[in-house]
Amino acid sequence: MNKALGRREYIAICFAILLFIMVSFTSISSIRMLQGNARVVNYVGIVRGATQKLIKEEIMGWHQSQTDPFFAETSEWYPNNQLVNRLNSIVDELLTGEGTNGLVVLQDEEYIANLRMVLAHWIELKELITDVRAGAAPYSLFESSQAYFDLVNETVFSAEAYSEKQVNRIYAILIFVNGLFIILIGTGLALYWRSHAAKRRADALGRIAYIDLLTHLDNRASCERLIERFKVSPDDMDIAVFMFDMNDLKLINDFLGHQGGDKVIAAFGAILKEASKEHGFIGRYGGDEFLALFENGDESVAETFLGNVCERVDSYNENQVNNLEKIRYSAGYVIANPRNQDIDAIIHEADNRMYMDKRRSKKML
Repeated sequence: MNKALGRREYIAICFAILLFIMVSFTSISSIRMLQGNARVVNYVGIVRGATQKLIKEEIMGWHQSQTDPFFAETSEWYPNNQLVNRLNSIVDELLTGEGTNGLVVLQDEEYIANLRMVLAHWIELKELITDVRAGAAPYSLFESSQAYFDLVNETVFSAEAYSEKQVNRIYAILIFVNGLFIILIGTGLALYWRSHAAKRRADALGRIAYIDLLTHLDNRASCERLIERFKVSPDDMDIAVFMFDMNDLKLINDFLGHQGGDKVIAAFGAILKEASKEHGFIGRYGGDEFLALFENGDESVAETFLGNVCERVDSYNENQVNNLEKIRYSAGYVIANPRNQDIDAIIHEADNRMYMDKRRSKKML
């Protein structure tokens, strides 16, 4: 199950990266395209305004030189061929996309048809300008320039309409892609939380596998795992190993039932847990047996621990009305270095000392 979730998360992450690349590429491409469209609209507007400027100059130049002798004598008129050439280059680049102005060709049929008419009318205007410069009346040039102005206006409108359509298309694409991206992030988060929850459940089950349900101490498997660590890589230090065994548990079970016996076991486990809190490991080693193991152990630590256990057991027993519900136990311990002595042998020796204590207790009864 975890492997399946891992594969799903991997696929979701890869897909998210691809979507992110798509969004980034689409956004960059869209910005560049919209910039190109805006530049085209701007330059079509320049054609419109610059042509009107040129026509005015041509008409005024003719008027000054033909109808106002005084003005003609005090000023000179020069044909604005530079502006004509500038307009030639812009109109040509709008149609072909080739030139120095950085213009692109808008792929819109209406716009291109209008632009072709603009080019044809521009050629006609240039011929009329030539006639006016040669001395012809400017009326035909003026009327043609008005029609040209309307035509270029239509071309501007068609370019703007195309740009607006492109903006709407890009907007729809970005909304769709970002929507997918959001859905994927949500799916990824859901998979993550599902995987995280599964891991927590697995960890909880793992902990349960090493916990004794009655006493909530480490169980036999946990004790064995700790012992194995000292077998594989024992530390070069003395450890204190304790074995505890409850006395008269069979008698308690016979008279109070296993429920009564479990109550006494649980109470003793709680006492051992509280007493060992500052020292080290405590676990339920068997039915009524407990193992304690303290690293950096010495006689002082051992005696302090056993004294705390004794005091807590006495305090507990004082509150028990039924004598059978009182805790009776035997204990034995060994201080040894696991590098010099096998850990199993150390535990066995502690177990032997515990049974010696049990035999002494029985003789005293």
